[in-house]
Amino acid sequence: MNTFIKDHQLLKLAHKTIHSYLIKLTKTTEKVPITEEESYASEVFISIENIISCIDQLYFSVGMLSGYRASTTPNQMNRHDYIVFGIENYYLRLTSVYDRCLRLTNSIYYFGLPERQCNNNTIVKNSHIKGTQIAIALKELDKFSDPFRYHRNTIAHNKSYSEKVLHDLYLPYLLSENDEIYEQIHHLNKTKINRFVAEKKSEYRESVNNIEKLVNTYFDVVSPAFSNKLKSYV
Repeated sequence: MNTFIKDHQLLKLAHKTIHSYLIKLTKTTEKVPITEEESYASEVFISIENIISCIDQLYFSVGMLSGYRASTTPNQMNRHDYIVFGIENYYLRLTSVYDRCLRLTNSIYYFGLPERQCNNNTIVKNSHIKGTQIAIALKELDKFSDPFRYHRNTIAHNKSYSEKVLHDLYLPYLLSENDEIYEQIHHLNKTKINRFVAEKKSEYRESVNNIEKLVNTYFDVVSPAFSNKLKSYV
């Protein structure tokens, strides 16, 4: 794990609650009875892990932008394709963090909503959440995520990610390898690509750091609700 929130008390509490159940699972192939408390904590634990995994993968996607190697990359995937793949993965992951936090709130409060129904109206405006620090934390996450949703929606529903600089970097790949200036053009283009990638990595890394802090704040304010719910099983 790359994200520092892997050490948050919320995850530790969920893991502690289901630890004995996890041990029992490893000792048999038979169905293991699970208590209501363990079932609740397991669902919350999985929801937390989904958020942490998403942030970890954001770090991976940023780090891998500069990791293109022709010898280890699938055939027909050039450097431009590789970068576009990484950028698209970044936007899809970044905008899904908020959705996963909504689902975690659903799990902690035991609302019982299907994943597709976890949205602002059903979670943030719910009478148990509205006006609380949890609602404030979720709204901050939503506000941060909003500017990135245009790219996310374009990628998911319309076309590949593109911008003028990236488009210009693609043009040399239209040249034939038999063209006498092929090597020269691609050498120059590689320098431009390296500069582009360095700028994107810096920009994206800052965004990942920021959303990570917002998630940490959300974990802080939602932890008491989880703890109180666990106490109800005693």
